[in-house]
Amino acid sequence: MDSPSRRVPWAEATSLLVPLVAVLVPLARMLGTGATTMEEGNVLVVASGILDGRLPHADVSYLYAPGSVWTVAGAFSVFGTSVVVERLVGLGYRLLLLWGIHRLARRWGLSTAACATLAAWAVLAPFGLIAYPWVAGLGLLAAGTALVLDGEDRRTAAVGASLCGLAAFHQVVLAPAVLLVVVPAFLSATDERRARLGTGLVAGLFPFLLHMVLVGPRAMFEGMVLDPVVRLRVGRSLPLPPDPNDSGNFFARLDDLVRGPSRFPGLDRPAQVAALFWLLLAATVVLLVVAWRWRGSARSRLTTMAVVGAALVPMVLQRPSPNHLKFVGAWTAAVCVVAIAEPLGDLLGRLLGRLLDRLAERRFGRSARHLAPPMALAAVLGGLALLAPHHIGRFTVDAFTDGPLDGSTATVVHDGRTLPIGRGAHADAVADEIDRLVDLVDALTRPGDRVFVGPADLTRTNYSDTFLYFLLPDLVPASRHVAMNPGLTNRPGSGLAAALAAADVLILTDRFDGGSEPNASAEPGDPAPAAVVAGRFCDVGGTAMWRVLAPCDPPGDR
Repeated sequence: MDSPSRRVPWAEATSLLVPLVAVLVPLARMLGTGATTMEEGNVLVVASGILDGRLPHADVSYLYAPGSVWTVAGAFSVFGTSVVVERLVGLGYRLLLLWGIHRLARRWGLSTAACATLAAWAVLAPFGLIAYPWVAGLGLLAAGTALVLDGEDRRTAAVGASLCGLAAFHQVVLAPAVLLVVVPAFLSATDERRARLGTGLVAGLFPFLLHMVLVGPRAMFEGMVLDPVVRLRVGRSLPLPPDPNDSGNFFARLDDLVRGPSRFPGLDRPAQVAALFWLLLAATVVLLVVAWRWRGSARSRLTTMAVVGAALVPMVLQRPSPNHLKFVGAWTAAVCVVAIAEPLGDLLGRLLGRLLDRLAERRFGRSARHLAPPMALAAVLGGLALLAPHHIGRFTVDAFTDGPLDGSTATVVHDGRTLPIGRGAHADAVADEIDRLVDLVDALTRPGDRVFVGPADLTRTNYSDTFLYFLLPDLVPASRHVAMNPGLTNRPGSGLAAALAAADVLILTDRFDGGSEPNASAEPGDPAPAAVVAGRFCDVGGTAMWRVLAPCDPPGDR
C-alpha cells in the first residue's frame, strides 16, 4: 500500500481532468481551423521574421509587447516554422490560464474550481488557438496571481511574481493588474518574502531589458506605447457605449460575410455586442461590491480576483469589440461562478438541512453543496448564450465542430509552409486561388526580393492578407508595416511610400477597401503611397481576389 504522502489526490485530479477534456475534445478541430487573415498572419510573420533577424519594433511594426512572438519564434527554432507549432504555443497559454483559474478557485472547493475553469474556457474557446498576446498575458497573469496568493512557500511566491512580470512582457497593458496583485502581497509580507517577490518580479521583467538592448528604447517605446495608444487610437477606436443598431466593427462585419447568416434566433448581432458590453460592466461592479461585502472564506482572494477583473475593463472601453469582450469576459465569467457558487451552496445546504433534518441532516446538507457549482456554471453560460447566441453560442459551436486538419480541410502548401484555409467548397476555391497567386509571385521574383501585401486603396489601410508573407518565406517584406492599420500605416511619415518605391512585387486586393468603422479609418490618409504605385508599377496578372503588380521598367532600367 502506498504511504499517505504518495497517495494520488484523485479528487483534485478529477477536477482538473474535466476542463482538460473540454479542451482536448475539440483540439484537433481547432488546430485545423482556417487561419485568420491578418491577426494570426501577423503572429506568424513577426515570429518567423525574428529567426531571419527582423526584430519587432525595430524592423517590423508590432503593436504589442514582444513576449508572445519571441516565444513563438523560440518554438519555431526548435520544432520548425508552422501554423500547428504556433497554435500549440497558443494552447500552452490557454492551459496556463485555465490552471491559474483552477488554482485560484479551488480555495472554495474542487467542484467550484472545475466549473470556474469551464466557464473561462467556454468564453475563450471560440477565439481558437492563436498565440495572441492578450491570451498569453492573461494566462501568465492568472498563474502568477495564483502562486503569489498561495505563496506561503517563498519560492512559490517568487515564481508567481516572475510570471506576473512575464505577463506584462507579453501584454504591457496588463501592468496595472500586475501591480494590483504584487504590491498588496509585497506590503503585507515578511522581509524575506518581500525579497523573494521583488526578485521574482525583476526576473519576470528582465526580458524587457534584453529586448530594449536589441531594438533600442525609442523603437520599443514607439512600438508598445506611441503607435498603439496615440497614433492608432483614432483609426481603431469604437463608439462608447456600443450602438445596438450597428456595432461599426469592421472585423465583425468581415466575419459575418465569411460565416454567413446566423443560425441562432435572438437579438441582432450589434445588439448582442452592446448587451455583452453592459453585462460585463455590470458584472464587474457587482463582483467588486460582493467581494467588499463577502463574509465567506478567502475574502482577500476574491477581492484580488475582482480587482484584477476591473483592471482588465479598460481594454473593452478602448475598443468594445466581440474579441475584446471575450478576452476580458473569460476572467469575469470564472469569477462570477465562484461568487455565485459559494453562497448558493450555503443556501442549498440550509434548505435541504431543514427539510431533511430527520434523515441525517449533515450528510444531505453536504451533498446539496455539490450542486451549487454546476448550477452557477449553468446560470453564467446559459445567460451568455441566451443574451448573445451569435457571439458566444455560435462561435462555441463552430470551435467544437470545425473539421480537423485532415483531408476535409483545404490547405495551401508552398515553400515548406502549410496554411489551413477552412472547409467546404468556398475554402477549396480560395485555396486554389492562393496556390495560383503564390506560383505567379514565384515566377516573377528571386529569393531575397522585396514583396508588399496590402489593400488596393493605400490611402485607407483597414486590413490586409498578412498570411501571404508567411507563404512566401524566400521573399522579404518590403515595408515594416506587415499588418495594415488605419491612422498608423497611412499616416504621413510612416515610411510606406519609400518602402513601396523599393519593392520588387506588390500583392494588392480591393476586398477591404469598402469597409470602414465610425472612426478615422473612413478618412483617406497620406496619398504618397498610392502615387508611388500608380507611377511605378504595372499589373502583371493575378486572381479574382488579388492582383500582382511589378515595376513597369525592365530590371536593367531600374
